[in-house]
Amino acid sequence: MKLSTFRNLRTMANLFQRIFKRSGVQVAYTGYPSFASHLRGISTKSGAYIDTETALGLTTVYACVSRIASTIAQLHLDIMTRNEDGVMKATGHVAQDLISQEPEAGYTAFDFWETYISNVLIYGKAYAIIKRLPNGDPYELCLVNPKSVKQKMVDNDLVYDIKDHGIYFHADMLITCNLYGQSPIELHREMLGLAKAAQDFASEFFGSSGNMTGILSSNEPLKKEQIDIIKDSWNNSGDQLGTKLLPFGFSYNRIAVDPENASLTEQRDFLNQEICRIFGVPPSMVGVQSNVTYSNTEQQAIQFAKYTIVPWTRRLEQEMNCKLLAPDERPTHFTRFDLSDLLRGDSVSRAQYYDTLIKAGVISINEARAAEDLNEVDGGSVHTVQVNQIALDRLEKYSDKVSSDGV
Repeated sequence: MKLSTFRNLRTMANLFQRIFKRSGVQVAYTGYPSFASHLRGISTKSGAYIDTETALGLTTVYACVSRIASTIAQLHLDIMTRNEDGVMKATGHVAQDLISQEPEAGYTAFDFWETYISNVLIYGKAYAIIKRLPNGDPYELCLVNPKSVKQKMVDNDLVYDIKDHGIYFHADMLITCNLYGQSPIELHREMLGLAKAAQDFASEFFGSSGNMTGILSSNEPLKKEQIDIIKDSWNNSGDQLGTKLLPFGFSYNRIAVDPENASLTEQRDFLNQEICRIFGVPPSMVGVQSNVTYSNTEQQAIQFAKYTIVPWTRRLEQEMNCKLLAPDERPTHFTRFDLSDLLRGDSVSRAQYYDTLIKAGVISINEARAAEDLNEVDGGSVHTVQVNQIALDRLEKYSDKVSSDGV
């Protein structure tokens, strides 16, 4: 990022401050309000007020939260079991439909997990009450607004006092936190405040058709009543693009903003990329970066899956293993998000990968086709090795024949 970007934003803010301090000058505005009008807030140094609603009003914040939450929500989620035959779905497990069909009454699994993940991305924590049958089996997950939860200790037990729900023990709460359990909106409020101020400034600038602010000055001292009358008369005379008449004895000086400062594209691009960095989303996935190709888009998608989606799914899997599975089930059962589609890679890499495994006899042609959602072919279920693609069960006879022939 060029230093000029920071200077441009700072210049806009300081420009009016320097003007206002000039001795003997009376000021009236024409065109759009100054950048200084966005510096009156107290919540951030930029002056913009940042809370959940205003942060989500930033398109890149909303896009990042939506991208991560919807990506996880669309993944297949299953209870798995491992035994001597390998790993397979635990058909009929009491928690299977709970996590994959309708976790809460009125919520599909997609809607539930999308909301749950959105909560942790926005607030830093996500909560769901685990409702259980008398035998301890879970039968419903109830989403809870993170702002309604108070954590406290009661008789050395960690409990959660939830508004309108009551008190629940830690074992009966599904909980997911980000690093330190703090809201990224709160942690990065200064940067988000700057993005909000830039967005508001751009909206007002273009809303005024790009008209510049100007200064009315008089060499004669004026009373407050006179200043107010002149300001009202000036601001209400003509439209933003029309002609205005100067009061007698006044001069008008236009405050010029050079095109580089007036154009906010560079500044906003940088701030949008910073937001993407906070959430771990490649800029191209939320429309921030335009100079991308098909190849690097696929690579960015894989990186997004490995370094953003996988850590979130691991947190969720481990939490569900602890809270939704009985202690005696945990050695043989576990929850798993199916990440295979996200981690498949580009077509060339997948072809090379399958080719290597097939030639090594690790998988069959039909297993590779199944991984690509293709139908089986006759004879494709046989495992082969690269020696003339001979079947493994015939390899020993082939080797003996080769040896006897003296080859």
